[in-house]
Amino acid sequence: MAFRFRLEPLITIRDNILKEKQGELAKAYEARRIVEEKLQELKHELRENIALGRQRLQTGTINIEFLLGTRRHEAYLNAQIEVVQKHLLQIDEEIERRRHAVLEANKELKIVEKLKEKRYDKYQKEEKQKETKLLDEMIRKKIDL
Repeated sequence: MAFRFRLEPLITIRDNILKEKQGELAKAYEARRIVEEKLQELKHELRENIALGRQRLQTGTINIEFLLGTRRHEAYLNAQIEVVQKHLLQIDEEIERRRHAVLEANKELKIVEKLKEKRYDKYQKEEKQKETKLLDEMIRKKIDL
């Protein structure tokens, strides 16, 4: 008689749930990477905008319209940076939730796998006892003959 674990389908389900949660976490990390890139682009554009304004001021000719436009664009970029930073915080919170979900799914899978291990050890022990008993009976029958 071969070992058969009644809860094997549960292991499969828990493993699938774990993989799903890991996939969701990976998507959250990818979203964070994309938003982080956007933040870096905005910061780079802001630095370029400030540098362009300084460069124009150093040439000696001051164009008020250009300076006002530069300042408005700087304010716009700062507002965008703030929005993206808030978005990053939200993503970080979501990453933490998903990471926790992965840990919980992994924990649930490990519990069932540990139960399977214990049942298998018990099965092996019982099989060994049956084998020993059978061998003992065979030896007794040989001795009685």
